[in-house]
Amino acid sequence: MVKARVVKMGPAASKALMTHVRYVEREGAGEAGAEGQFFDKSSDAADAPAFARRCDPDRHHFRLIVNPEDGRDLPDLKAYARQFMERVERDMGTSIDWVAGAHFDTGRPHLHILVRGKRDDGRDLVLPRDYVSHGLRGRAQELATEILGPRQEMSAHAERNPTADRFTAMDRTLIGAASDGRLSLTDVPEVVRGDALRRLVHLETGGWVTRETSETWRLPGNLRERLQAFGEREGRERAATKALWGGEWSGQLSRLEAVAMEPGDRVVGAYGGLAPMGAYDNGAQVLVLDMADGRLGHLRLPTVQAALALDRVAEGAIVEVRAAALKARPADQTIAEVAAERGGIYSAAEHKAARPADSDTFIERHTRRLEAMSREGACEALGDGRFRVPQEYGARAAMADRARDGNAAMEVRVLDARPLKDQIDAKAHTYLDTLLAKDAQTSMQGPFGDAVRRALPQRAATLRGLGLGSGDPLALGAKDVHALTTIEIQTVFEKLGAHGKPVFMAASGQAFSGVYMSKVQVGRQPFAVVEGRHAITLAPWRAALEACRGQAMTGSVQAGVVDFRFGQQAGRRTGLEL
Repeated sequence: MVKARVVKMGPAASKALMTHVRYVEREGAGEAGAEGQFFDKSSDAADAPAFARRCDPDRHHFRLIVNPEDGRDLPDLKAYARQFMERVERDMGTSIDWVAGAHFDTGRPHLHILVRGKRDDGRDLVLPRDYVSHGLRGRAQELATEILGPRQEMSAHAERNPTADRFTAMDRTLIGAASDGRLSLTDVPEVVRGDALRRLVHLETGGWVTRETSETWRLPGNLRERLQAFGEREGRERAATKALWGGEWSGQLSRLEAVAMEPGDRVVGAYGGLAPMGAYDNGAQVLVLDMADGRLGHLRLPTVQAALALDRVAEGAIVEVRAAALKARPADQTIAEVAAERGGIYSAAEHKAARPADSDTFIERHTRRLEAMSREGACEALGDGRFRVPQEYGARAAMADRARDGNAAMEVRVLDARPLKDQIDAKAHTYLDTLLAKDAQTSMQGPFGDAVRRALPQRAATLRGLGLGSGDPLALGAKDVHALTTIEIQTVFEKLGAHGKPVFMAASGQAFSGVYMSKVQVGRQPFAVVEGRHAITLAPWRAALEACRGQAMTGSVQAGVVDFRFGQQAGRRTGLEL
């Protein structure tokens, strides 16, 4: 993915450019949690503020985001960026002044590239519209392909593997061709019949299906679920091991066990790590917790979006996971409504005709959803971006989601971003404080429970030293909690305001604007840091904000709920609630 934006220069744009520079250089964005660092074509330590000053007299500058799908596999993102910009220079016929920073803190390593709007002869650098729309991405893609090999061929080979002990695209074809659990090879499209036969032989050998005649097989009704469960078992164990590698629990792999949750279940524990199950970082994730019931458990989260609450969370932080019943997706409801209005057919054009106010980006998300659901048999792809959507589409889509992700939606919440050892002396309201004067810790088991019981007396001593709490065992009142939260807020404000800008907590009815920079924890709650031209505002954080780091936004608070609007769509809802 390549995003390109042209920014016209002026006093406001110059300040915004410096804000963007600080965003790219922010703490924790670099490799292995280091501070972000700019580089250019010849130096690994480029002076980005000096570059920004060179842009001041220009008519415009460009901001590029280059996000290779397999960025984690690229051996050197800096070398990749330099080769990419060399090709852009050849295409434009000029030397280009640029700086770039690599971000590694989102799970998908990517590049932020700033480009001056001047050619080497002093004329304005103009990137043709088609080059911005297609050429930049084409250059980035061909370079990644040269380094990593053809993505499509590798993926196709993996899907055609007839001996994979997991659910594959071929299995989907076989199940779709079966009737009442019986499959005849003649019912399979001729073009894939050879692959289908090899797959059926493997499934028969493994006891997954039963052969009835030389060309017919009996497929059990739960074949997909059984193959998915078998395939995920090893994938989850590998991911859990990877999540713990090099950390506090890396020597306790024998304790690992899978945790299955049903709607209504809740678990709490110390954060051990997070890792993707498959080759791509935006797919299913495995979360490892040293749980209060004594297990070192690993839980499956369906997508990386479900884990966004763990962004920049330290090992040992206290995390809660709740399982809730799966809800129908608003996107599926919109798809069904648009298709019903347009004769059962959905396309981007039909959506735009039915809902003119919906943005192209919003509509594209619905098209991608239908592409995925067509592979699951919930709708029919007609080609050219058109889909036939049946009346029962919503039920079919929900069934496909349950088959892939289980019966429960996983809700992850950070109860305290600090490990237990850091909570003991913290001048803040902590998770340990919620356990004081309660017997909740007595039911805790294993290493986590032992650590809590050791930490509580030390925490109580710290609070008594601060003149807070009363009774034996010590308990905190509302005034004590307020005092701790006030101290923490002051500490956070001092740190954020170190560059001279005042810091405010967003109040009800207040509107604010700026660039979303990062997330901080205050009073065990996450807040978004929004840096404006004259001040920094803290507003209640949402997981969906992580896709908008570094972007300009406006916001307002009403009854404790924040309405965020970004970029060109500021002034209307961005659908963060969807």
